[in-house]
Amino acid sequence: MKESLLDLSGKIDDFTVGLFETIAEVAESLSVPFFVVGAMARDIILSKSYGIEIGRATQDIDLGVQVQDWSEYEQLKAGLVTTGKFGLDKKQAQRLLYEELFPIYVIPFGAIAEPDDYLSWPPEHDQTMTTLGFGEAYHNSITVRMREDPVLDIQFVSLAGLALLKIISWNDNKLRRGKDAYDLLLLMRTYLDAGNQERLWNEEEDLVGEDFDYVRAGSILLGRDIATILSPDIKEAVVKILDKETGEQNKYRLVENMMDRGAESSDFEEALQLLEDLKAGILERL
Repeated sequence: MKESLLDLSGKIDDFTVGLFETIAEVAESLSVPFFVVGAMARDIILSKSYGIEIGRATQDIDLGVQVQDWSEYEQLKAGLVTTGKFGLDKKQAQRLLYEELFPIYVIPFGAIAEPDDYLSWPPEHDQTMTTLGFGEAYHNSITVRMREDPVLDIQFVSLAGLALLKIISWNDNKLRRGKDAYDLLLLMRTYLDAGNQERLWNEEEDLVGEDFDYVRAGSILLGRDIATILSPDIKEAVVKILDKETGEQNKYRLVENMMDRGAESSDFEEALQLLEDLKAGILERL
């Protein structure tokens, strides 16, 4: 795993620190690797570290947990419940409630997934989701220091890993498309402001030219960073998704979903251009 430490000690509220401390203790006792994905990762990294406005903060947490099988997964859930701080959600098998009110979605990935990277939840197996990209995102995750004394370090998805997962999730889950699309747009618009300005001038100078556009350069750089974490197994899948949503098309579903969260209609062309730039950045580094 790539070493990267983001020290946010003193910037995270006690409730959130306590929650992650409990999760870390249980997961470590069972030797289950995990990382934070989804909107909580977006909120903490963008807002707490870089002061980027993210709008309304998320009210839940998504955890990716690397497990071998459903038995190990259920053991982890049982261990969390045993602490007395987590309760089961009878309606959603993947969801726990922390302190009876804060939803925690526990998403298994790794050997537990079927050969096509899909999960089908027992016992009925009528609920499915893809875990494509989770392994790559985990192995390129970053360490967030949530507390200095005693040290509490938690793995978080990187922003490039988060963008990758958002693209795949948008394509897979119709119910989440608006959220996933909006988050991807936010990442494309803010990537340079999220700790990548120095890289632009020192490592990616080719993006700075006569027609330099700050935001577009950030989206290209995000694409390049996504490309560096893509495994051969998912390169084709990601490019296929973006091919369908860029270029000459009759309908741009992904960009339209980006507009669903209150963006101005005049932003449509900007969003499509940023998506084109993201795809270009990916293709440059494949």
